[in-house]
Amino acid sequence: MHLKFKNPDKVDIVILDSIGKSFFTEFIIDKKYSYNVVESKINIVFLTPLMFWTFLKNIFTIRNKEKKILSFIYKIYLLSIVQLYRPKIIMTFLDNNLLYHWLIRNDKTKRYMAIQNGIRQKFEFDILEKIVPVEINHDYYFCFGEYDIDFHKKMGFSIKKSIPCGSLRLGMSQLDIKEVAKQYDICLLSNYKKTSKTINCSITNEINENNILLDKYLQQYCKANKKSIIVALRSHSNDEINYFKSVYGNDINLTSGHIQTYASYKASNQSEVTIAYQSTLLLEALAMRNKIIHIDFTNNSIFFDYKEPIKYVYQNYNDMEKYINKIYSMDINKYIEITKELQRYVMNYDSSKPPHTVVHNQINRIMEKKHYVN
Repeated sequence: MHLKFKNPDKVDIVILDSIGKSFFTEFIIDKKYSYNVVESKINIVFLTPLMFWTFLKNIFTIRNKEKKILSFIYKIYLLSIVQLYRPKIIMTFLDNNLLYHWLIRNDKTKRYMAIQNGIRQKFEFDILEKIVPVEINHDYYFCFGEYDIDFHKKMGFSIKKSIPCGSLRLGMSQLDIKEVAKQYDICLLSNYKKTSKTINCSITNEINENNILLDKYLQQYCKANKKSIIVALRSHSNDEINYFKSVYGNDINLTSGHIQTYASYKASNQSEVTIAYQSTLLLEALAMRNKIIHIDFTNNSIFFDYKEPIKYVYQNYNDMEKYINKIYSMDINKYIEITKELQRYVMNYDSSKPPHTVVHNQINRIMEKKHYVN
């Protein structure tokens, strides 16, 4: 925690949380605009008369709905910090950050922009609702596709201006990845998570059990059908590497696990079929015109609630083997044809108008308006 006894310089844009900062600063925010990062986990305390006045004003003007007074004070102080920078725009890559949505509800003087960074599922919000009230209210929301707009409506969430433009990470990956030849039959998108020995959450248990069964059956499938496989790792940790070697053998092909290299996107492009369970990258792979298969043995509609052929529920190993072989042998042009409408619905990516360009243009339109608040 740092103490500062002077007010910060005015900026055009505040980036809430450093996640995604490099995307914003390198590809989205025009060089002529100034910016600063404000962490929602406060790490700077401003001790100035202006901060004191701003804080008091917010305390008396914003209605406290919090059960815990310290939570309310924390949020008021975060809002006061943001206001101290006097930006026109506040943007974040953490579109489901409840602090961000609290700021939107209590600050009508600025434009707020969120960029979707992962699939949003009902069960995640249901779990969160048991801890804190969930109120999602987007100002500008750059989302994957119309599916996410419909999902927000079903959940009772609000979006003032929705812009379905695909995945920002997907757009960034395509700047570096060139057309590659197929080298593998299967690309498995890792869903590895290190878990404790005792897990009390039934939903988490169900997810973990499906992941274990998926790996067991996929190893059996590749061996029986003589298919090569590469695993797109989530990280480069020894725990994750050793887990997949224990399942598929020491000779298994693995990506580097370095997210910034977009190795998982490349591995998907190098493979005939990309397989996963509850992965954002699965939808991104579909938008890259790759064949995809979501393998789910739970028959639970709360998980990865997308339509066939994206989602297919299997009763046993034989069902899985039959479906993988069906998709594997299908002509790629036929596959693209039968999935194109669904692809646009879930991941509305257009390489001629990548997400970073869409967001960049929207920022410029707002910044150039004399009266930027609607």
